[in-house]
Amino acid sequence: MLSDRIKNFFRKIVQPIVTMLIKFKIHPNAITLFGFLIACVSGFFYSRGEFILGLVFLILSGINDTFDGMVARQTNKVTVFGAFFDSNIDRFNEFAVLFGIGYFFNTWGMYSYAYLTFASIFFSIMISYARARAEGLQVKCSGGLMGRVERVVFLIIVSFFPLNIFKYMIILYTVLTFITVIQRIVIVKFALTNKEVK
Repeated sequence: MLSDRIKNFFRKIVQPIVTMLIKFKIHPNAITLFGFLIACVSGFFYSRGEFILGLVFLILSGINDTFDGMVARQTNKVTVFGAFFDSNIDRFNEFAVLFGIGYFFNTWGMYSYAYLTFASIFFSIMISYARARAEGLQVKCSGGLMGRVERVVFLIIVSFFPLNIFKYMIILYTVLTFITVIQRIVIVKFALTNKEVK
């Protein structure tokens, strides 16, 4: 899976930083919360139309997202609450960035793109909710086109594009996130059907 390959790649690169965080005894939950602050800065710059700065902080937020788990594992501080907290903050991070993009479109009178961006926030949340609800039913549901890592990578890539292309990429982003919701519903449907048959 793409997300696993990307995560492993980042983990190798950022290990020296993780080692430093461990040395200074930074708690994993503090790292998670710091990531949210970075995402808010990213969203702020996107809202002002400063896409390159928004992109820089989006990348930093994505990299920071690998730190908390690595620090937790390497210091034996992995907890159920830590995983829960990280998952919830991830949703806040997505909201901050996408809201900033939607706000920019709305400010400049590109209302259709603003509405689509806000819709993508809902679909992104539904992707994560579908997985969480499926796990509550003891069904693994991490498939689909646009998992969290794929969504972040998509936004990073399209942020390099000029606005006249970027706005169409947001349409594609929204469509792909919607498709992913449907994919996960179908995955769970077949998984539960197979369980019932067995």
